[in-house]
Amino acid sequence: MQPSIWNLPLLLLLSLLAGCVPSPQTRPDLQEPAYDPLVEQAEGFASNGDYRAAASLFEQLAAGKAYPENQRLLLRAAESYFQAADPDSAAALLAQLNLSELPLYNFQRRLLQAEMEVARNRPDEALKQLAAPPPERARIDTLRRYHRDRSEAFRLSGNLLESGRELEQRDLLTSNPTDKLENQLEILRTYAALNEAALRQAQPPATANQDGWMELTHIIKALGNDEVQINQQFASWRKKYPSHPAMPELLDGYFRELKGQYRKPEHLAIMLPESGPYARVASWLRDGLLAAYYDEPAESRPRLVFYDSSSPEHIWPLYQGAVESGADMVIGPLDKESVAQLNRAHELEVPVLALNQVTPEGPPSADLYQFALSPEDETLQVADRAWTDGFNTAVMLTPAGDWGERIAATFSRRWEELGGILLERQSYNEEAHDFSAPIRSLLNIDQSIQRHKRLEQLLGRRLEFEPRRRHDTGFIFLAAKYQKARQIRPQLLFHHAEGVPIYTTSHTFSGVISAAEDQDLNGIRFPVIPWLIATPETSDRLSLQQLLQIFPGAPPQYLPLLAMGIDSMHLLPQLARLQSSPREIMEGKTGNIYMDSSNHLRRQMLWAEMVNGVPRIIGFSPRLDSEIGAFPEAPLADPNRLPQNPAPSVIPAENSARKI
Repeated sequence: MQPSIWNLPLLLLLSLLAGCVPSPQTRPDLQEPAYDPLVEQAEGFASNGDYRAAASLFEQLAAGKAYPENQRLLLRAAESYFQAADPDSAAALLAQLNLSELPLYNFQRRLLQAEMEVARNRPDEALKQLAAPPPERARIDTLRRYHRDRSEAFRLSGNLLESGRELEQRDLLTSNPTDKLENQLEILRTYAALNEAALRQAQPPATANQDGWMELTHIIKALGNDEVQINQQFASWRKKYPSHPAMPELLDGYFRELKGQYRKPEHLAIMLPESGPYARVASWLRDGLLAAYYDEPAESRPRLVFYDSSSPEHIWPLYQGAVESGADMVIGPLDKESVAQLNRAHELEVPVLALNQVTPEGPPSADLYQFALSPEDETLQVADRAWTDGFNTAVMLTPAGDWGERIAATFSRRWEELGGILLERQSYNEEAHDFSAPIRSLLNIDQSIQRHKRLEQLLGRRLEFEPRRRHDTGFIFLAAKYQKARQIRPQLLFHHAEGVPIYTTSHTFSGVISAAEDQDLNGIRFPVIPWLIATPETSDRLSLQQLLQIFPGAPPQYLPLLAMGIDSMHLLPQLARLQSSPREIMEGKTGNIYMDSSNHLRRQMLWAEMVNGVPRIIGFSPRLDSEIGAFPEAPLADPNRLPQNPAPSVIPAENSARKI
């Protein structure tokens, strides 16, 4: 953690080394600029949201000012251009600045450049801009902006622990009660997104304050909406941490946000197919739902009624019948056609948590929420992670057929949106065992062989030769089920791809830890459902290990459906809260669940690397689709928000009622 202000001996040493740095008394960036009514007019434009007019006027005024005021105005013009969603003009002005003798202005330039990198979905580049600590005598509001920027960059890159720490630093610099309360609520939201597995594997020594925040977060997560118990636990917590900066009003703010957003059903209808091609999928979802249902105290369980939704053409009368029977919430349906029918209704009498996703057609119904374990959603997380890891170029190897085409189309679109270049795409036959031909084409080894043959023909003699792969590839995106991945990875190494990172979806991991079988997958990087690799807690009756005792011999490919069923039941009371802001999350078995503007529930999964045949957690997948760049104290734009991702099919599926 970088200190926010240099200590005096280090500052003196650097001043001596610099030699020509002006003293604080004479430094031009510490002098108050003279009053200018035109500058005030430009600031007025910015305050009223007319950023382009502000930028133009700041830039014009800079031309008639002397150093250093011209530099300050050019910097303000660049900030205003960025707020006007014109990063190119902002970058052009930043290139004109000469701030070598103006450390405070130079620091503001670094802040703006970092915020521009965040808007480009390059959090690692943003953190490079913010690696050096703020200069001496930086304003308090600028320091708050610095820590907010670092928090946002860490959050986007999936490093929630560091994101929370930066919010803690910002909190210590915040005096306004309203801002402080919101910042502390954001600290709780951030730490609430951390699960036990991630904390155990990435926990450096913590400060006393951070220990306090972590413990308070655990209390709130454990007790949910039980206001009486949380207040009792908070009183005990306060005795343990008497000097902790958490405000006395913090819990009031927490419950104020929660009230009106927490809605638990009393009569729950579940619409799943009992026959047809998707009945087996539905049965595993049903088992997960029931496991979560019976984990609740008997007195708090809703009345539960199952409806057979095997016929999509009857879904609307089935829904209406459930509502007329008293259902105040619905889980299902499962098939995409049925979800589309409910989506076209626009207005629903009671909320529905659908177990599939469809592409939005106009504004979404406020009461239709869509949840799925989508391979496309994972593909987006792979592209986002590779981009935030600093890659610009990729090659892609996917299976022939519908599944591979969907993944390839999703990756190509997202990679292009982010600004990446897809150099090559090859497909392979999932029935084959020899993948040499598509791999050689993917890595341009065929071209190397052709060049060798032409050279031998030209010289008329045999030449010693070792094929060379292309060297412009940043990483390989491989889409493969685990059986094929175990075959393809060694063949990639055989064809000289040992130095190229390989990113995949979770399908490359069987879901069952098997070091002996997964040795050939060493080095691959992939998103993974936390539930599959979490160390069980003795109190968690819904852990994978506990449920495998109830469902022995469960096929690995169906285990995520159990987790999805559990999450579906837990999501119901949280839907309105998640709908209120994309910053709100629910820590689920399938990942950290949040909601986009189309009411699609998205999952931020853990990110892992296979080491010695075992997944090793290295953080979270990034969150590049949320509102980024919302830095409250920075004169910044709403950055160009990436378009919402289409919500493709994941578990296609297929009217009588059964009661529990």
